[in-house]
Amino acid sequence: MEYINSSTLIISNSPRHCLEAFDVTTVKMKTYAGVCGTSGSRLTGHRIDNVRLSSALGVVFDGSHMIYSSSNGQRKIFGINVTSDIVHEVCGTDGMAVKSFVFGESPRTLLVVLNHAVGTVDISTGEFTVLSGSLTSGDSIGDLRTTEYYYPSDILRVNESTLLVSDARNNRYVCKELCHPVWFR
Repeated sequence: MEYINSSTLIISNSPRHCLEAFDVTTVKMKTYAGVCGTSGSRLTGHRIDNVRLSSALGVVFDGSHMIYSSSNGQRKIFGINVTSDIVHEVCGTDGMAVKSFVFGESPRTLLVVLNHAVGTVDISTGEFTVLSGSLTSGDSIGDLRTTEYYYPSDILRVNESTLLVSDARNNRYVCKELCHPVWFR
């Protein structure tokens, strides 16, 4: 969940396949994007009331005009322009199960947890780069490049140089230092 202004909190509702807006002043919830209760596969180029999401997960706001979320059933990360309410695909491919994401060094980069890896997505190009983990599961802890995960589920950027990753199936949290400048473009 993420505040997009002083009174509106956007919440991803995976079981209901939508994003919801909670108004903290009136204590009312309404659909923000998608059709709650209806799964589908309509994203790019549609307005928020015409998209159809499948298992919406995660929400981040760049502080000015873009909200990012994922439609896990479609294996896509998408962006919503809050001025025009138009949705566009950022990246995605078969087999890409995004669990959680936060902004990298700037609102141009997302740090994402997907499958058995942690990596970055360049929002402007959609390019994904693996930072840690791989396409296959594992259970070793090493430096950032050699740590293996078994379906990590959440990521938290602690500060400019530290990530905390929930590696749920290995029953642990992994704290990693980010010190290589290429990881944040």
